[in-house]
Amino acid sequence: MNHKKAVSPQTRASRTSSRTGSRLTAAQKQRRREAARRRRIRYLLLGLGLGLAACLLIFSIWKLVNIFTGYSAADKEYEDLRQYVLEEPVSPDEAETETVETEDGETTEQITVPMERIDLTSLQQINSDAVGWIEIPGTVISYPLVHTSDNVYYLTHTFRKEESRSGSIFIEHANSPDFSDLHTIIYGHNMKNGSMFAGLKNYRNESYFENHPYIYIDLEDGSHCYQIFSCHEAPVTDVSYTIGYAADDVYASFLDEIKASSLYDTGVDVGTGDSVITLSTCTSNDANRFVVHAKKIY
Repeated sequence: MNHKKAVSPQTRASRTSSRTGSRLTAAQKQRRREAARRRRIRYLLLGLGLGLAACLLIFSIWKLVNIFTGYSAADKEYEDLRQYVLEEPVSPDEAETETVETEDGETTEQITVPMERIDLTSLQQINSDAVGWIEIPGTVISYPLVHTSDNVYYLTHTFRKEESRSGSIFIEHANSPDFSDLHTIIYGHNMKNGSMFAGLKNYRNESYFENHPYIYIDLEDGSHCYQIFSCHEAPVTDVSYTIGYAADDVYASFLDEIKASSLYDTGVDVGTGDSVITLSTCTSNDANRFVVHAKKIY
């Protein structure tokens, strides 16, 4: 005869509680494992994020170093080229004149400055596209001028044809390289380090114009001086970028329009008997350029 041991209600309750406790502990372990897994994922994602940020930072630093190294290399190149500038430019007040006979038999005084200021032959031995030199005294603008068959190459190549963001100062490809056109356009970058044509934006201030009123262009036929008569911002579709004029009413209208666009009155008159140049550079607005117009004095 089997005898079952009597179990008190308290004992049964204790056993039930023990089994339930074991089940809760397993669930807690599972939750801990899940929490640990989520932490590992968070740490992994954080690590990946920090790694990506570090890579982006290193890449940005590398890009900046490359950019400023490129700036430095271009600046050094152009500084070295200034050895071919032999003399200071001659201002209109100091230039000598000679008496010349006009087509109708009359005589007039004409300023003549021979080509002695730069060593163009040596510049052309370095780059056959060289046609002269441009300078605005008292500014950093003092560079060789180049002319080629397009307006693209010298956006990214220096005078020595090295790839560089600085590019070169170059003449509109559709213009004659001897500046015989009534309107000639010259392009240059607005560099963040102030080089190339970055200084043109200073002509927003009238006082700057008053202190730097002349642009000097040296070509194979001699030295030439241009007097600034208008400075303003213009869209890339502006009349400032039109060329091929004859000395007629259309040209007169063009001159009137670019003079009227000036940020201030320069007090300099211009007419159909004048040939003009336009210096153009970029602005912070991709659709606009800053332009400086000047007429030939000699």
